Amino acid sequence: MQYYNDEQNKKASQTLFYIMQMFMLLIVYGFVYTSFVAVKLATAKYSLTFMAYMPVVLALVAYPVVLYKTRKMFQKGKMLRAVGWMMGWASLVIVLLYAYLSQLIGV
Repeated sequence: MQYYNDEQNKKASQTLFYIMQMFMLLIVYGFVYTSFVAVKLATAKYSLTFMAYMPVVLALVAYPVVLYKTRKMFQKGKMLRAVGWMMGWASLVIVLLYAYLSQLIGV
């Protein structure tokens, strides 16, 4: 018969959170990659400078920082808040990237 073990449950929840973080990073980086491709096409078509890449590079750098901060938040015991912040920032990055792209090409 197995007994309830707080330490084992904490390690399992951290492992699941880390797997979820990797999955969310892959999703966000998929959108960042498509944004890079779209900006590349827009720079070729509209003769834009390299500064058109800056919001995409910012998203590329900023989201891992958010993941680091949410990991620290999770380790402090604020688990639900960490999951909410991680998913909220992912959706914000994706929406802002596509809003930027729609403004860039003038849809």
